[in-house]
Amino acid sequence: GVDAWMPCWGTGPASRLAAQQRPRLRPFHMASAASAAPRAYLRLAGGALPRVAGRPGGLVWRDAGAIGCARRHFATRDFSELPVFDHGRLLVDPDGFAAELRAACTGVGFFVLDGLPEESARLHCEVLRVAREFFARPLDEKLLIDYRRSPEFRGYMRQGAENTAGRRDEREQIEFGSEDERRARPCSGAALYERLRGPNQWPEAPADLRSVVMAWLGDMERLSRKLTRALSASLGLAPDALDGLFRAPHVQAKLVHYPAPAGGANEVEVPEADDASSTLGVGAHSDSGFLTLLLQDDVGGLEVLNSAGRWVEAPPRLGTIVCNLGEVLQLLSGGRYLSTVHRVRRPGGSAGGRCSAPYFWNPSLDSVIEPLVPGPGRCAGGAVERPSASQNRLLPEYGMNAFKSLARSHPQVLAMHHPDLRVMADGQVVAV
Repeated sequence: GVDAWMPCWGTGPASRLAAQQRPRLRPFHMASAASAAPRAYLRLAGGALPRVAGRPGGLVWRDAGAIGCARRHFATRDFSELPVFDHGRLLVDPDGFAAELRAACTGVGFFVLDGLPEESARLHCEVLRVAREFFARPLDEKLLIDYRRSPEFRGYMRQGAENTAGRRDEREQIEFGSEDERRARPCSGAALYERLRGPNQWPEAPADLRSVVMAWLGDMERLSRKLTRALSASLGLAPDALDGLFRAPHVQAKLVHYPAPAGGANEVEVPEADDASSTLGVGAHSDSGFLTLLLQDDVGGLEVLNSAGRWVEAPPRLGTIVCNLGEVLQLLSGGRYLSTVHRVRRPGGSAGGRCSAPYFWNPSLDSVIEPLVPGPGRCAGGAVERPSASQNRLLPEYGMNAFKSLARSHPQVLAMHHPDLRVMADGQVVAV
């Protein structure tokens, strides 16, 4: 699920306690390529990630002025197109790639990765093929893997089952995660977010959907790890400085279909509040994780908000991946990098609708987040207001924020499979 404008972490007692347990940070200097003057960053003493009691390698959330800014606002520059990077340069010129990546992350928060390996491009075509074949099947057949059967919020969601900022999403989708046959039982004493681990639901047809999707998940993980190291280097950190965040990454992925607004057997028409919202497949939101990699077909519809309040199209290009930063990375960067607001318009004249496959690369569930570089200290223009803590509590652990987002978006699953839990007014999930 998506909580629009969802801030991820806070500064309550748990955060302050964790902060007391972390090692000290020390400043270091890196010469800028554009200037002989050194630029200050923060590097972890010993080159290792901070350690929290009971969470080896975990990160700790700490308050900072830039994070207060990220908590209240979102801002970008007045860009008119998305930057495009060549995948090959990521491998042969990592320093140059990281330098250009830094500019894209501070000014746009989105970029397009072109020149993917041929085997990846072929796999992506297969992913879109099995997605179209699945979504073309009868509704009663798709509902055999209804997400409401899954305690981990995985499986098929019919159009309108999910919402963003209180408005229903005009899309159908299958939700996947890391395949794990283990399941945390409510009475096991495990952290609540451990309940998000578990198996996926797989349809019987198309017969090769499972093998194609599993191959795609593996391909996206390998690419995400490369990009994570490039992002770390772009922040002035050692390339492997963020590796500890992803010991057991909490991956979320979807096959998504946005039907054209024509009625049809799978679509349930609901009156909309205004004409603008009725044209959207999913409303304006920023992603709450670390990094999103999006595979899209040739229909288009993804739009990105710039600081002038204009929606910039992210046109589909064959053989590319659209990448955007999530709020975890915005917070790790002290607010320097942007988790940019975006939305998807419903397809117009396309009879088959729009298909896409987003892959959400997220930290381990037990990760607790802290800025690793100094923030800018103030917000840029073009801000969008975010909710207060009474509406959306900032939590220290990534896993609890992930659980919060899913529980809010899918109350039926929470009631059916987690009757011992409740969602509070501020979004926290608590045992009762």
